[in-house]
Amino acid sequence: MPSVLFVCSANQLRSPLAEVLFKDLLERRKLAAAWQVGSAGVWALEGSPAARAALRMAAARGLDLSAHTARPVTEELLRAADLVLVMEQEHQDALRETFPALSERVHLLTSMASETGDVEDPMGMPLERVQRLVEDLERLLDAGWPRIRALAQSNGTIRG
Repeated sequence: MPSVLFVCSANQLRSPLAEVLFKDLLERRKLAAAWQVGSAGVWALEGSPAARAALRMAAARGLDLSAHTARPVTEELLRAADLVLVMEQEHQDALRETFPALSERVHLLTSMASETGDVEDPMGMPLERVQRLVEDLERLLDAGWPRIRALAQSNGTIRG
């Protein structure tokens, strides 16, 4: 079973949204039962709720983040994931430095769609910026689907 872990800074906005949007993508492709999907934060405070803006944007798409609680990235989470998709180069650098043996699993989400750069953090910004984040995440996940699938499945085969 392929597994993907989405990672941002606090696990309150970008990575929880990426998690539910990716689960929705899998659901639409009739693959939800065959994948494990989660999220965490490089500097997350355990148990913090999803940001209100994340709850609102998810709900607008019929998705539910009400039960989400933030969790920090751990070695166990990284070992359990076939693919770790981070929002910023800083996240990638921090994880690769802290967990060098698992660095080959860590990739920028934008690279899955053959793009460069970070996924902007709109925490504390107007709701329109969070809306743009959701649109960016949807675009990156859709465009990146072939590479996400290939990497998660090949890493799972190697790991398994």
